[in-house]
Amino acid sequence: MRILLKRYTLLLALLFCTVAFADPTKDELRHNACAAAKKCLDVILPGCSEPELSPVEDVEYDGEFCSVFHDLKNRGIDMRSPVTKEMFGHLGSRYRVIYENTGTLPVSGPMMSYLFDHFPFTTVLVNVFQETNYTIHYNSPDHRLFSGDNGGNLFGDFYWALQDSAGVGKGFHDVFYGSGRCKILRWSLHGIAIAILDMHPEGDKTHYKFRAIVFPANAVLNSIMKMGVFRDVVNSKIGEIIHNISESSESYVAGNHMPVDTSTVIRKKYAKELEEFKEVAAGKRNWTLGDAVEQERAEARKRQPVFVTETPMIFKQTKPAGK
Repeated sequence: MRILLKRYTLLLALLFCTVAFADPTKDELRHNACAAAKKCLDVILPGCSEPELSPVEDVEYDGEFCSVFHDLKNRGIDMRSPVTKEMFGHLGSRYRVIYENTGTLPVSGPMMSYLFDHFPFTTVLVNVFQETNYTIHYNSPDHRLFSGDNGGNLFGDFYWALQDSAGVGKGFHDVFYGSGRCKILRWSLHGIAIAILDMHPEGDKTHYKFRAIVFPANAVLNSIMKMGVFRDVVNSKIGEIIHNISESSESYVAGNHMPVDTSTVIRKKYAKELEEFKEVAAGKRNWTLGDAVEQERAEARKRQPVFVTETPMIFKQTKPAGK
């Protein structure tokens, strides 16, 4: 039975590999986005032509299909943004699979905000406790673009599309959009994903609901990815990451600081972040998502040169001599 399951898993990987590269064209994405926004929200996105507002063949714009568009609109997503149009292009395609994971992390709201505000530091914390090799680095000054991997077979590039819900709960209602890559033996798989994360702090705990939306290339793959065995594999990957974060956080909160205090990487690169995190964990300091970026900008302003002249200089237009 074990050999059979292993071969079945490899068969799924092979099928995924052969069709995952059938990405929609730009014209198809534009048609998907324009039609879905019009049919679901009665909104015409910028740049949509009349033919692109017509329904996409074999797409049923019912309540279930349109629910994610209403959700994103209610969260305050910018309907004029090219990124939104790109996201809608994938969400408006014929095939879509949603994976959901819920649970509770032993971390307070401020601690969660600090961890989300310092992804590189957070991955080092997890690595120290779990002996893993996660890495995340920012690709933009506002920390909205970032890339990461698990040190093995998972890679991703993401854009933090939303960090609140219509201005409420900053840092606790997030939408991520990006592309992921996965290596399984000699096969390389890739695809687009949209992730929606809602968190609700309650004392020293944070409840969460995580939804990952992926877009199979055809009906066969769509059916496979909705099968229980495939869902189990995906949920186990998500659960593994969440378990690593949860166990690391729980260990730290319980007073096991030795792995962190003795980490050479943390001492050399993240000493400031560690002291701040200790203050937040002890309840001595509050933290809101975005504070880290504001700190960096304030420090950058301090480093900028300031030019001061002791005597004001006035420049006048003088007439040429003899006139």
